[in-house]
Amino acid sequence: MKATTERLTMLETTSKAEQATLSKLEEQKQAIQNEIAEIENAITMLQEELKGLNDILEDKTKTVEQVKRTTSKAAKGLDQALKEIGSKNDEIEKLALDRSSIYRRCRLEEIPLPLLEGNLKNVPMEENLREEVAMDVDEDEDGTQQVKKVADYGIEVDFETLDDDERQDNSPETAAEFDTAITKFNGEIERMAPNMKAMDRLDDVEAKLANTEKEADKARKDSKNARDQFNDVKKRRCDMFNKAYTHISERIDQVYKDLTKGKASPMGGVAYLSLEDSEEPYAEGIKYHAMPPMKRFRDMEQLSGGEKTVAALALLFAIHSYQPAPFFVLDEVDAALDNTNVAKIANYIRAQASDTFQFIVISLKGSLYERGNSLVGIYRDQDVNSSRTLTLDLTQYDE
Repeated sequence: MKATTERLTMLETTSKAEQATLSKLEEQKQAIQNEIAEIENAITMLQEELKGLNDILEDKTKTVEQVKRTTSKAAKGLDQALKEIGSKNDEIEKLALDRSSIYRRCRLEEIPLPLLEGNLKNVPMEENLREEVAMDVDEDEDGTQQVKKVADYGIEVDFETLDDDERQDNSPETAAEFDTAITKFNGEIERMAPNMKAMDRLDDVEAKLANTEKEADKARKDSKNARDQFNDVKKRRCDMFNKAYTHISERIDQVYKDLTKGKASPMGGVAYLSLEDSEEPYAEGIKYHAMPPMKRFRDMEQLSGGEKTVAALALLFAIHSYQPAPFFVLDEVDAALDNTNVAKIANYIRAQASDTFQFIVISLKGSLYERGNSLVGIYRDQDVNSSRTLTLDLTQYDE
């Protein structure tokens, strides 16, 4: 009876201890449940915030595309305006040469012109094409062309003796009438006081003038051909650059997302390119922006070594997609990467590899080279003091 009583006492003591333990566990359970509820509320708030940020990103992307289209339209308008300016400059050059020829002829034949200022003696008797018609195929620093400036020799002709109709009438018939009158007056001059030496000199000068005008015409044609060839090369260069830039700019964001997305960030990061000078894109640089997942925007210089490596690989793969090569050689590109990013790079390479696009990867990390189709090991043979290779076909093993 005594033993039973002692056993009953012991069991009651044990029961009280277990009840106390059970109460503590219930309290811990309630605390954990409260913590889980708080975490779930935080996750819900973060998901809503992520949705809002994605909406903002979509709006900004649409705005950027609209700006690109506006910029492209403005560039086309600028090209058309530059072509029109070039055409008008050619017309100015031709008219300037015609005016200089008239000045020389008047000086040579001693024909008085009504002048407001200046003197025909300032006009050289021989054409200087370098001064009168300067071949200017370069544009200003701001990408525009200026109106052609030609020499006027400080001469200003007085047109007051002409009425308004004569000033505005530039028809060939009017010019023919003036030529006829000039021929008539020249004939009368010759009949009144013929000077054979003057005629001989005139013939020589006219022959020289004709040759000079031919050379001037040839120089103008050569100048125009050179300008047209220059503009054509410039346009083709710009078109080729824009074609490559557009493809790479559209491709790089998806490549960067594929290299950075994971369970914690299924959307991946964001990467894009921007031109420092959209008017002359090949004259300046290209800015590369990369924002890793779950991090705020920072300059490329402020990214870590691993983040810079992933961004560089994304740019490399995007450039390759424009004109693909049959194979890639990657030399320890995983040196600055942690195991998670190494696995992402390995998965991307494995997904992109094919019979027409092969990867040769040099690596010291097993998590990368174990995903390959075959291995090539390099070691030193002490006996012959030379390097040897070992190969292993991994396709015979299950993944």
